[in-house]
Amino acid sequence: MTCRPHRHLVGATTSQAAKPSLAKRYLFGFDAHLAVTRDTQHIKPLLDDGTPDPDVLPALVVGLCLDKPGERPAYNGLKTIRRLRERGYTPGFLAGDRAYDNSEPHEWQLPVRALGYKPVYDYRVDQLGDQGGAQGSILVEGTWYCPSMPESLIEATSDLHAGRIDRETWAARIAARKPYRLMPEEREDSEGHQRMMCPAESGKVQCPLKPRSIGSGVHLPLVDPLPSPTGPLKVCRQRAITLAPEEGAKHWQALDYGDEEWQKIYFRLRNSVEGFNGFAKSPLAETIESSRSRPIRGLAAQTILLVFQLAHANRRKITTWLDSLALGGQRPIRRTNRRRKTKPLGTWTPTGHLTPAT
Repeated sequence: MTCRPHRHLVGATTSQAAKPSLAKRYLFGFDAHLAVTRDTQHIKPLLDDGTPDPDVLPALVVGLCLDKPGERPAYNGLKTIRRLRERGYTPGFLAGDRAYDNSEPHEWQLPVRALGYKPVYDYRVDQLGDQGGAQGSILVEGTWYCPSMPESLIEATSDLHAGRIDRETWAARIAARKPYRLMPEEREDSEGHQRMMCPAESGKVQCPLKPRSIGSGVHLPLVDPLPSPTGPLKVCRQRAITLAPEEGAKHWQALDYGDEEWQKIYFRLRNSVEGFNGFAKSPLAETIESSRSRPIRGLAAQTILLVFQLAHANRRKITTWLDSLALGGQRPIRRTNRRRKTKPLGTWTPTGHLTPAT
C-alpha cells in the first residue's frame, strides 16, 4: 500500500468566526493525521475515451488520528500507519508533509522503514545539496553518491532556487548525477544494513583510484578525486561499503530526488491527499473543516464523528468513481470530472514546470 500521512486542522465545537486567528485555531482546533492510499504504479488514470481506468482505484482515507495542533506529528503519523500494518495492509511508498520529514530519525524515518515503507521526501531550501556523509560517500538530496561528484551537480537544486541556472539546466544536471550513485551490491539484510558499491566498481564511471575502470568506455564520466594527506577515503579504497540504517537516516529516501520516478510517486501522493482534503471539506457534503458539523466537545467524540464523516466521504468518492466507469461497452452513468490537462512527467522542477519546446 502506498499512502501519505497528512496533518489537517479540523474545527471543534466553538463559536469562533469563519476565519479565526491562528491563536484561536490552536485553542479550539485539532490536527487530523490522515493516511491516504493511492495507486502510484499506473501512469494513466484515464482511458482513451476519458473514463476512469477500472484498475486504478480512487484515493481513499484508510487511517486517522486526532490530536492537538502541532502536537507529536511523528508519533501520531507513526501510530496511524502502524495500525494499517496490523490490519494487513502491504506497505509501499510513503510521503508525508515536512512536519513528519523534519522529525528526529528515531521518531519517524527509522520506524517507518522498519515497518517496510519506502519514504519519499521533498526538502526545505536549507536542506538541499550535500546532507552529510558516511565512510567517504556523500548523501545528496537523499541518495548516496561518489564523494568526487562535481560540485555543479551537488548544488544543482540550490542553484535553481537561487536563480543561477534555469529549469532546463537543472533537469540536465539531475540526470547527470545518475552515474555517480553508489549501487547496491546486495539487498538489505534483516537489520536494514546494505552493501553499496563504488560507481567505478559497478562500471558507471572511470576513476584513477580504481585502475581497472580506466578505459572501460569513453562515454563514462572521468572522476577527479581530490588528493588527501591521509590517503583515499574508505569508499574509494574498497569495492563496497556497508551502510547502516542510521547513517543519513533523516534525509535518506528510496528514490532519486527530482527524477521522473520521484515525480510520479511523490506528486501523486501529495496531490491525492490535497485532493481528498478539498473533497471532504466541500460545504455541500461532509464539511469536515467546520466545527458546526460535529456539535460536541472532546477529543474522543470529535474523533468518532470525524471517522463517520470520512467514511461517508470515502463512500461518496467510490460511488462517483463507479458511476463514471464504462464497463462492457456501456455508457457511464456519470461523466468524469477530470477534464484538465495535466503536466507530463519529466517537466517538474522545484520552481515550476519546464516550458515545452516550441
